[in-house]
Amino acid sequence: MGTAESPSGCGGVSSEASGGVSLPVVPPGPGAPGPVRASRMSRWRAAVLIAVHVVLIAHVVHWWYAGRTLSPLEPSEAMYTLNDGHVNAGFVLFVVSILATLVFGRFFCGWGCHVVAYQDLCVWLLKKVGIKPKAFRSRLLVFAPLALALYMFVLPTVYRWWTGGEAPPLTNHLMTTAFWKTFPGPVIAVLTFIVCGFGIVYFLGAKGFCTYACPYGGFFGLADKAAVGRIVVSDACEHCGHCTAACSSNVRVGDEVARFGMVVDPGCMKCLDCVSVCPTNALSFGLGGPSALAKATAPPRPTPYDLSRLEEGVAVVVGIVALLSFRGLYDRIPLLMAMGIAAIAAYWFAKALHVLRRANVRFQNLQLKRGGRLTRSGVAFAALSVALAGATLHSAAVRQKVWTGGRLLRSLHLGDDVWAAGSNWRAEASDDERAALSEAIAQFEWANRWGFLATYSALQDLTWLYLADGRDAEAEASVRSLMELLPDEADPYRGLAGLCVRAGRLEEAAGHYREALRLAPTLRAARVEFGAMLVSQGRPAEALAVLREGMVAAPDQPQWALSVGEVLMELRRFDEALEVLTGFVEIMPGSAQGRTLLGVAAMGAGRIQDGIDHLSWALEIDPDQADAHYNLGYALIHRRQIDEAIFHLRRASVLDPEMAVAHYNLAVATFMAGQPGEAVGPIREAIRLVPDDAEAHGFHSVVLQALGDVDGARAARDRALELSGAE
Repeated sequence: MGTAESPSGCGGVSSEASGGVSLPVVPPGPGAPGPVRASRMSRWRAAVLIAVHVVLIAHVVHWWYAGRTLSPLEPSEAMYTLNDGHVNAGFVLFVVSILATLVFGRFFCGWGCHVVAYQDLCVWLLKKVGIKPKAFRSRLLVFAPLALALYMFVLPTVYRWWTGGEAPPLTNHLMTTAFWKTFPGPVIAVLTFIVCGFGIVYFLGAKGFCTYACPYGGFFGLADKAAVGRIVVSDACEHCGHCTAACSSNVRVGDEVARFGMVVDPGCMKCLDCVSVCPTNALSFGLGGPSALAKATAPPRPTPYDLSRLEEGVAVVVGIVALLSFRGLYDRIPLLMAMGIAAIAAYWFAKALHVLRRANVRFQNLQLKRGGRLTRSGVAFAALSVALAGATLHSAAVRQKVWTGGRLLRSLHLGDDVWAAGSNWRAEASDDERAALSEAIAQFEWANRWGFLATYSALQDLTWLYLADGRDAEAEASVRSLMELLPDEADPYRGLAGLCVRAGRLEEAAGHYREALRLAPTLRAARVEFGAMLVSQGRPAEALAVLREGMVAAPDQPQWALSVGEVLMELRRFDEALEVLTGFVEIMPGSAQGRTLLGVAAMGAGRIQDGIDHLSWALEIDPDQADAHYNLGYALIHRRQIDEAIFHLRRASVLDPEMAVAHYNLAVATFMAGQPGEAVGPIREAIRLVPDDAEAHGFHSVVLQALGDVDGARAARDRALELSGAE
């Protein structure tokens, strides 16, 4: 395949060095090596890679029919293990492959990687149409895979350690029902194949993606330096250069075995083509020792790099700009595809420098410049260069607007309360917060107006920002745009349902919630919100049915028990709630919320001491659990343990100042302790929070009567009677 060396392995003259002008070919003399024979190993390797794809297809088919299968065998899945603690099959495969590479060398890439298979297929197809991709050699860009690997797999862990974050607990995710969740759709998959297959191969040569873009190869290359498995040479070597000519991994095999007695380049993927074509059988796979300890017996021959040092620097800058511009663009371009685009862009614009600075320039099989003048191909190349530069800068502008809008949104710390009916975040915000809100909206609107495609995340974020700004119509328009873009996604329907609840259109909201659950039966947030809406409408039995459907759809998610238990208590079916919540705390004994609900259920079932025990346990787990403090205080009132009740109720009212019942019962407890003066503040706070509570006004009258405020007591009693009559 494409190589920059002559068959002798001594280096040869590139077309760039010769100015793109054809040189006379000297006929081979007597004893010159014959033509390079075809590799027998290529067919074996093709068969193995085809078998890999058969296994991949079987994996997908099993998930399609069973609904649950082994999690994806993709090394990128290891990020979820490192960042979230999700131990999955991709992480296991990555670790096992690296450990095997430490012994046998970098064989997994050549014999087990589907991307290598795609590149080999593209090389074969391009040769069928007369295009022989030339290998590209760079000093600096070869470090791109390792840099990307460190960014993906090491930097997040280092950042968490640096900021004092705790490592996530490891959980078993070897099996999954959401097999395709982390994979792109068919359009992006095809584009990725084109970019990382044909595009990379055409511009950078066979295995160009492995050499200049693959993050996994960055780690495999490091591990290879410690491996003892090597391509080694015997004394039978005649230095014919056939091995270098046959290598499709851009490795100068002839030079390396002459200097080290083995191949030490970490780019060697142990494809064994060099072994197969050696006319004297001098090469073999055997024990050669770690390349990191290898000593050369001769000085290296100069490497024919394709770029000058200045051009290398330009290529690195352009590559970084392109990666940042295209990664995540319109929420569609995944990282590896963006890396492929960045590698091609770096090469392309370095070649554009050649067009500007050199008299004769050749680009693969095209002559771009001859004698200082552009050819027709050169004019087309220059026009494409301008268009690609414009597209890159436009993409950079869109990404910058989305990034800036997201940063401003995060600085506002908007909570779920912006979705509540009657919320008015802007009215309560500071001037700086209102300015940040307006600027964030402007940034996202620019991205959506001038971008070639809509950005999903920008529309989602705009929904929150519009709600905070009180612009409900624009928020609904954003969600409906999302529904058009993602008709098979549940989240937009859930968002529209939330907007309908906010607007009081409850029947319409129910329809959208049902559609969201049809698309994603395991979407717990939608079920919980739908259930809460039904409870608020006095339809707890329907809410219970909705939540129980969730338990059936996702039996591996124990959190369903919390919502089911709450609704069962709403229905006063405390014994059933006890059973459900007891099962939950057996699975998750460290859940403060679970213990709190179990304590409330126990008290509802008449098991007061059990309830107190569970609530006390909840507070040991989380001393700032306002609900646990309130319910424990309420229970202690009925046990006549008034001083303890006052402590917990006061703590609940501090932790959650909006909890009206905490203020009310604190007033009751302090009154029972013979301190009516201390009860005035809490009961008035309860009335402020719930002005139409007749019971609170009645108790207020009692407190004022005890303090001798006859007129105040009469007014409070009259208000209580008025509210009772209204009811």
